Amino acid sequence: MNKKLLLTLFGVLSFLLISCDNDNIDGKWGDNIKLSQKTATVTSESNSITVTTQGDSWWLNGIAMNKVQVDLGNLDKLSKNFVFTNSEFKVERKDGKTVIITMNKNTTNAERLLSIGLQDGDYFDSINITQSK
Repeated sequence: MNKKLLLTLFGVLSFLLISCDNDNIDGKWGDNIKLSQKTATVTSESNSITVTTQGDSWWLNGIAMNKVQVDLGNLDKLSKNFVFTNSEFKVERKDGKTVIITMNKNTTNAERLLSIGLQDGDYFDSINITQSK
């Protein structure tokens, strides 16, 4: 009887160790957003770029222009479809997997950096757009 209990416990422990998800074992999540590109540089003219994702369960974590957080107001950051318009840029999410970023003409005589933060579970990523002066 003791031998059966020991074998059963060994079997259960072995199963648990084998079936654990190695991506999250240390609390770190793997890339479950999978951006088609994370950075882009555009000219000072009005420009648009399209970034796609493989996953669609991510949400908007925030937007910063020149390292200053942008107030998103009452934007539904979890929505699969949204449009956020600012005087300097527009960020649009379509069908959960497409992000269209439009930078308006840069008349500031300084380089601009737009950072769009994305999150899915405990995985964080960002799209960084640099616009020439």
